[in-house]
Parts: sequence; C-alpha cells; structure tokens
Amino acid sequence: MGLLETGSKMNIVYYLSTFPKLSESFILNEIYELVQKEHNVAVCALKKPDELIAHEEFNELDIPVYYINGPTHSNLLELFSTKTLHPRILSNIFYRAPPRTHAANLLRAKQCIEFIDSLDWEPDQFHSHFAKVPMFAAKYASDYYKVPFTITTHAVNLYKEPVGSYTKSLLQKPDRIVTISEYNKKYIQKQFVSKTPIDIVRAGIRPEKFVPTELSEPNRILSISRFVEKKGLSYALKAVSIAVEQIPNIEYHIIGSGKLKPKLVQETQQLGIEENVLFLDNVTDHRLVTELDEARAFLLPCVISESGDRDGIPVVLMEAMAMKTPPVSTTVSGIPELIEHQQNGLLTEPRDPEATADALLELLRNDSDWAIFSERARQKVCAEFNIKSEVDKLETTFREAQIESQR
Repeated sequence: MGLLETGSKMNIVYYLSTFPKLSESFILNEIYELVQKEHNVAVCALKKPDELIAHEEFNELDIPVYYINGPTHSNLLELFSTKTLHPRILSNIFYRAPPRTHAANLLRAKQCIEFIDSLDWEPDQFHSHFAKVPMFAAKYASDYYKVPFTITTHAVNLYKEPVGSYTKSLLQKPDRIVTISEYNKKYIQKQFVSKTPIDIVRAGIRPEKFVPTELSEPNRILSISRFVEKKGLSYALKAVSIAVEQIPNIEYHIIGSGKLKPKLVQETQQLGIEENVLFLDNVTDHRLVTELDEARAFLLPCVISESGDRDGIPVVLMEAMAMKTPPVSTTVSGIPELIEHQQNGLLTEPRDPEATADALLELLRNDSDWAIFSERARQKVCAEFNIKSEVDKLETTFREAQIESQR
C-alpha cells in the first residue's frame, strides 16, 4: 500500500457488532458522510439488527455489507487455513482469553477476509467501534492486508464493571485510538494505554436534518433514551412530578424502549403523574424530529450506574440542541463539553431531582433565557458537533495511521 495524499479516495472497511443499530446513529452518520466524500466503504458486521425501524440514511446507502456467521463446532476445521494461520495474524493472538474466544476471532477474521477478497478494491484501512473482544478479528484482518487498524472507543467498554480483561490488550493493538470526549481520552491514557495516539472525534450529527420551526408546545418536555439505568429516567420522572406541582398541565413525552420500561411505568403510577406522561416507544426519524420540534425542553438527567457505566456525550442531546430545544442534563462524563451551563442549556449534579425540576421550571417559565439558550444550542452543535467536520478529523486519523504504518 502506498501513502495516500490528502483528499485522495480511501478504501475503508468497518468491522462492527451490529449494523445498522437504531441507538448507534453516530456510526451510520459517520459512514454516510464518508460515502458522500466519495470514499469506498464496506461493512463487515457480526449481526443484523432486530429492530423494525431504520434511519433514513441507511436506506440511501449503497455499500457492500456482510454479516458474519457465528462460529460453530462444524466450522472448526476452517481454522486450518492459510488465512487464519498467516504469520502476521498469529503474531497478535497472545492475549489472555479462552481458547474458544481465540478460535472464534480467527474464524471471524477469515470470513471478513473472504468478504473483502470478493470486492473490487483492496482495503486501505480497518475501523471498528466499541472495545469488545470480537474486535480482535478486525486487527487480524488488517494485519493480513498490512493496513492500519483504528478503533473508536465509547464509555460502555471503558467504565462498566467488570471491565473485560481483554480491554487493555485490545486498546494496545490499534495504530490510533479514537474517542468522543476529552473526558474519555484522559481516562484511557490513565487506565489503558500511554503511548498509542488518541484522537478526539465527536459523535456528530447532520444539522441540516434538524430544521426547527420554533413552534414549541409551552409545557412539553421530551426524553429520548434507551431504558437503562445510566440515562437517569427514574430521576427524570421524579423531577417532572415535582415540576407538576407548579405547572399541573406539563406534558412529558418519552421515546425509547428497554428492559426498565415496566419499572418506569410503575414509578409513573406511584408518582401520580400518569396523566402527564406519554410513553411513545421507538419512532420513525420524521416523528422524532417532530417531537424534538414541539418540545420546550429536552430532559436527560444521566447518572453513573452502580456498575460504573455512564454515557459519553449522548447524541440525542445534540439532536435536541440542533432543533433549538434547550437541554437539561447533568455533569456526568463528557456532557459539559457539549452543554455549557446557563449558556446553551442547564446542568445539575446527577441524582438530584429537585435541582432538575428547578431547571425544567426555568426553561418552561423564562422566555428570555429559553430564547437565548435555544439559539446558542444550535450554534454549538453546528460549529462543534457537525458530522461533516468530525469526519474531516476522522479522515486525518486514518491518514496519520497510514503514514505511521509505513515508517
């Protein structure tokens, strides 16, 4: 592989767990923008989504996608292949993991290589998201082709206990690491690697997809979230119940799904706010934008869960801000890198429903602050969390990795 000049077309293979996944729109946005910039992109994924709703960007994509068949006892003989037993691959298998994990990753790499061999171009770059043990297969495949491997890390694989014993080994494999916040970067450097270059590329959005009308419903609050502990929805419901004492006709819409839904529905009943709360499940992109447009405030009081799991910088906060819907969130993780308190939204300490209720009431009642925050919110996202500028940074990461691999 020769060095690629700035602006030249790259051939990029994404190796992912699930594609496309509704809650991982940032990956789809990234791939979509790379294709718009005329790079060749192919996706090798471990599984298809089980969701009925897909993002519009996926329907517009025309790229090769291959889904790896799960390793079974019947295909163990495939381990004895020139692809899996290649010296460059075998030099990377010395990390602590059960033999079946090593075998599974070698078989995944073999399928990925066979898929790439079927394409009409050769890869320049492999890229993955999330530091999970199957991602070793992406490193194997990149070594087979003698091209760089990079990985974007997210909070779920860094903080949630027990952090896998493979995580440190995996994060020592890439030519460069990408992460979404300064908060994550400092943590990775402290806990996992000290010498591997780490680049910050935000999980950006396409602001042009979000066109606000400024016709929000006066007392409408919105949350969009998976129903998991770290999103803080129990505290959101408590905050809304406190705010309802001051403004009885508050409407609180919640978009999302997850295993905690029965618990959240029960809490809604116990708090006596069933008439104020509407659970909408997952919705289409069009309905999501409409809900963001109609909301007066966006609520996501994130917390650090008992396992240590936490958000990075939730993309839904960016989407709300792009729609000029001021957010109320917390000081957890990298969120203050997006929301500047009393500038483009409001932040509280986590697990403080009283403070969260006060912040909601300020946005619902104070028209002048609301107008200032809403304008600044969109300005912030357009300037610093725009997928176009973030993919420019990702291109730089890829090119730097390619230069370094040739040294």
